[in-house]
Amino acid sequence: MSLATITSQAGLRTKDLERRRDVIRQGMREQGMELLIAYGSGNHSFVAMNPGWYVSGFKQMGKHMAVLMPLEGDMTLIMTPPWDLTRAKERVVTIANVVATDDEHFLETVREEIKRQGMQGKRTGVSGGERTEVAGGGGQARSVSEAWASVLGQQPMNAEKLLSDTAKIRDEWSLYCTRQAVAIAEEGYQRLLETARPGMAEHQVAGMLETFMRELGAEDNFQLMSASQHNRLVHQPTNRTLEMGDVLLGEITPAVEGEFIQICRTAVIGEPTDLQREKFAMLDTALRAGMKAAVPGTPVKDVVEAINKPIAEAGYEKYTKPPYMRTRGHSMSLGSMEPEIASDRDHILQKGMVFVMHPNQYIPDTGYMMCGEPVIITDNGAANLTSRMGTLDSIVFR
Repeated sequence: MSLATITSQAGLRTKDLERRRDVIRQGMREQGMELLIAYGSGNHSFVAMNPGWYVSGFKQMGKHMAVLMPLEGDMTLIMTPPWDLTRAKERVVTIANVVATDDEHFLETVREEIKRQGMQGKRTGVSGGERTEVAGGGGQARSVSEAWASVLGQQPMNAEKLLSDTAKIRDEWSLYCTRQAVAIAEEGYQRLLETARPGMAEHQVAGMLETFMRELGAEDNFQLMSASQHNRLVHQPTNRTLEMGDVLLGEITPAVEGEFIQICRTAVIGEPTDLQREKFAMLDTALRAGMKAAVPGTPVKDVVEAINKPIAEAGYEKYTKPPYMRTRGHSMSLGSMEPEIASDRDHILQKGMVFVMHPNQYIPDTGYMMCGEPVIITDNGAANLTSRMGTLDSIVFR
């Protein structure tokens, strides 16, 4: 996928950025909010919201960005560093006023812009980017979150839910980028199956996959990849060399225009054993049970129960709970980390939600295996966005 492919969808991108603005403003009216600040962190993460990017459509290079959205009138984007201003003005098509400053003066510049626009003292909400508990990274730094009261002269309203509720139902632009990322992930995994060989280090396999997906158009990729005769978990690639009989695990998470997706795959170097096929089939059954249960209106804890049931019935209930297992899936949206498929969450599934569902599981008989798909919620349950669901693959060579 080339930049030209994305550029050809410029009209769709503009339409949905304008739609997001209108939906957010309606929420502001309902909450009595006169100004919203959508903050963007330069630490782009698949487990954290990036409200600034979601609202503006602009991927920042600098450490800070804020979009000022008054209830009426033009929006303003404030970003760092100054040398990136030209690119920002070219890319930000729905915001007329773009201001550049350095990191040191970012909050001061936000304060001055609010004052210049006569918004000082107005009821203001801030969305800084909530994170999931899956991993760290992303979101606003504490030094920023604790400074808003001083910048505004009052304690701001929490606007995280307003942004999340807007973003958790994917619009056409988000879905377009998501589907592009899915295609890249699948092509990347196929290349892995064709190139991974005994004697290669894990980091060599991961590096080749990373390069290939970047060439296809991925702007980022979170990747866990490891192999062992008996995996305890999946982790970042190391210097360990692949051996015949290894079970290779891949958590492949490319992004297009900030929209991350994830596929979870398992392959054996050589031919899988009958026991490995049996245990992977158990995970596949669990995944399909979760997908069937995931109809609109369903609490996520019910999906967790549906996934865990066949695993527990096979005698592995102990391993479906902490410390062995915490979540069965999660969102990776720019603007929303909902839903998270975990028993301690109160999220309710809605039509149009997109997330990864993964009954990845440690099994004492065979070791850890991965089985997960990016899915979208439909009236009939969760539908996979991949061209084919994952299987226990075999890496063979002549």
